[in-house]
Amino acid sequence: MVDERRTSERHKTPGLKSNITDGKAAFFVAVEDISKTGVGVSQIPAGFDETVHKCFAVISAPLKDFKLVLHPKWVHTSESGKFKKIGFQIEDPPAEWVHFVEEVKKSLKQKHQRIRSRHRTFGLMAVVSDGKSRYFGVVDDLSEKGLRLTQVPAEFDDSAGTCSAVVHSPTGDVNVSLHPCWIRSTNKGMYKSIGFQIHNPPEGWQELIEELESETGQLGFLLPVDEEGNESDQEDE
Repeated sequence: MVDERRTSERHKTPGLKSNITDGKAAFFVAVEDISKTGVGVSQIPAGFDETVHKCFAVISAPLKDFKLVLHPKWVHTSESGKFKKIGFQIEDPPAEWVHFVEEVKKSLKQKHQRIRSRHRTFGLMAVVSDGKSRYFGVVDDLSEKGLRLTQVPAEFDDSAGTCSAVVHSPTGDVNVSLHPCWIRSTNKGMYKSIGFQIHNPPEGWQELIEELESETGQLGFLLPVDEEGNESDQEDE
């Protein structure tokens, strides 16, 4: 099986469930993320045969069930070996599925809309941890409730519900707890651009924002971004 990752924009879908069959047995699984052309599925029992050319799934959405033909593209086995996470490509995505993904995208935009204007940064770095490993990332922009990291290595496990990061700035390091809201593959799959929501922003983060907004502060290299702009719609080179 060739490890091929989706280049289309993925959206986290907590709570979405599916029945999936490899032609031999059926399994009840969790859908972690979706795009117009694929799905990321977790909690798949080890007995599922990912070597099949195609399999079939019924994804249960709030108002409609979607019957999809899937092709396995990559697989990660849990450390215990009991479960797998598999990325699937959708064969001929139906129009109603594409519409559903668009609606999910709109809903997530509204849910995770930042209440303060964002500020684009130059040279600000962060170390982000998925609970297993730590990676360097570039802080592309930040706000009172969130931040976007670019140049995050593809090995970073964005399937975790929460992760942590240390943001390095001239005013001092700030430790934050994060929740991934959207993920985009960049540089031909070598890196990711990830939008995070900050859980309970600490006092140090608010001080960083205030310093950023101060005309006489140390963070003069930070430029404001139009509040109308949307992080998930911006293309990465």
